[in-house]
Amino acid sequence: MKRDINTLANQIFDVVVIGGGIYGVCVAHDAALRGLSVAIIEQQDFGSGTSANSLKTIHGGLRYLQDGNLKLMRTLINERKAWLRIAPHLIHPMLCLMPTDRSLTRNRWVIRAALAINDFVSFDRNRALPQAQHLPNGTTISRAECLARLPGLAPEGITGGAIWHDAQMYNSERLLISVLRSAVTNGAVAANYAEVTGFLQNERGLHGVMVEDQLTGHQFPLQGRVVVNCSGSWTDDLLAKVKGASSTPKFHLSTAVNLVTRQLWPDQAVGFQSRYINANGRERTRTLFIAPWLHYSLVGTFHSPAIGPRQEHTVTEAGIDAYLAEINRALPGAHLSRDDVFHIHHGFLPMAPSKADNPVVKLVRQGQVFDHAATDGVPGLITVVGVKYTTARNVAQQAVDLVIHKLNRFPIPCRTAETPIFGGDIDRLAALDQQFSGPLQSQFSMETRRQMVNNYGSEYCRILNYGQEDSSWLEPVGEQEIVLKAEVIHAVREEMAYTLADVVQRRTELGSAGLPQPATLQNCATLMGKVLGWDEAKTAQELKATTETFWPVGHTQPNMEAK
Repeated sequence: MKRDINTLANQIFDVVVIGGGIYGVCVAHDAALRGLSVAIIEQQDFGSGTSANSLKTIHGGLRYLQDGNLKLMRTLINERKAWLRIAPHLIHPMLCLMPTDRSLTRNRWVIRAALAINDFVSFDRNRALPQAQHLPNGTTISRAECLARLPGLAPEGITGGAIWHDAQMYNSERLLISVLRSAVTNGAVAANYAEVTGFLQNERGLHGVMVEDQLTGHQFPLQGRVVVNCSGSWTDDLLAKVKGASSTPKFHLSTAVNLVTRQLWPDQAVGFQSRYINANGRERTRTLFIAPWLHYSLVGTFHSPAIGPRQEHTVTEAGIDAYLAEINRALPGAHLSRDDVFHIHHGFLPMAPSKADNPVVKLVRQGQVFDHAATDGVPGLITVVGVKYTTARNVAQQAVDLVIHKLNRFPIPCRTAETPIFGGDIDRLAALDQQFSGPLQSQFSMETRRQMVNNYGSEYCRILNYGQEDSSWLEPVGEQEIVLKAEVIHAVREEMAYTLADVVQRRTELGSAGLPQPATLQNCATLMGKVLGWDEAKTAQELKATTETFWPVGHTQPNMEAK
């Protein structure tokens, strides 16, 4: 997968996709798989915006049962099944547990009925999936078993627990890159660090965009018959550059924060009710989740309205203290302190409009596809506003259906729900897994083998092949690290990694749970520098810039034999 600016500048594409988040890459993949010529550009690095902030859950919509929204539930159930099928290395079943109490909505008998309805609605959730990807029926457990499963949970008011299964992304960044690689494999032309500075527009509508290459400063026209805007929280900023586009916001900003903490419960995700004080000083309740991930816990999501300029919405120490206090009030046995927080994910999600004097976060539940020819009289432009990783594939399908209609092409069926993404060849993955557990077992630690299979799936031999060029590249990139030097080389040569942060945060596991140790960062920068020709000053600049992308600056992960 190479960054090909020359082709972008010298070809007329069927569709130009703006934005390299999960929705953008899913649109590019679907369009390429249907035989369209596709260009996809991202102003920074792929997956560095809204898609970088996630609880990593692929869920089946159980929460929407209380609204009776069975249609949305079915969509989410089908999409969860699709992800489990096409990305078996990156998407795995996850047990979820929620304590029950005597309240009306969390009464054990009400929850038991809800689980039975959920099982009925999701009757086909395991169809055509390998046994390892099957999701069992929901069930309820006794008070004693619930407390045994959740040591540290305050026992007052607990009557039992509800158990169901959803799915979890092992590595959301690798999932995005794998979908992008699938798009490129099927003919899409991609470039990161390519910013849209304007639109090519005439009386017939849009016919492309003006792009500035952020790596060279070169500007060029990128021509396309249809432009699909998948720019996430920058959606309205981009639309403001389009003549005739409505000024009505398409993406009402809300902030979303997830914490990476020491692991609380290793075997299940736990949902619980918490209380907090909103911006108007009113007490409200929300449901939070603590999900086991790697050797940590993901805790969130903390939502709040984003009022005012985007740059004002940053995470502060006071904000973290408030989140920890909220968790500890609801779960006194957690005893989470500031030292237990290793990484913080912060981003924006679309919410429904709210009154300025009473801002309430009501998140948009479903992704939206806007046809600007119909709404604004601007032909050639489509905007996609996404919400969840779970529905990215489905919303992309809707967008590409519209693209094909606008191109007056014969309808081409979507195949992304059945076609494995890059690394997702199930049969080959099983065979390679046996090989990795056999002849290669003594060469790599169990944790290294695990992360290789999960991150690269049936394509992980591409990493091992670098050992033929330099055997030292099959060594870990740092002490007590499970990531190999070859992964760093691979990220630069084959996955468009141009900055140290690209490798640390979005191509490997190095920065998944916080800033790596200084020696690891230095080793990684040195490897990249040899490939990209960095001098000492550039290497120092990259080290400083990468450190500053983690918050707070300099807060490193704890040393662990297996992170």
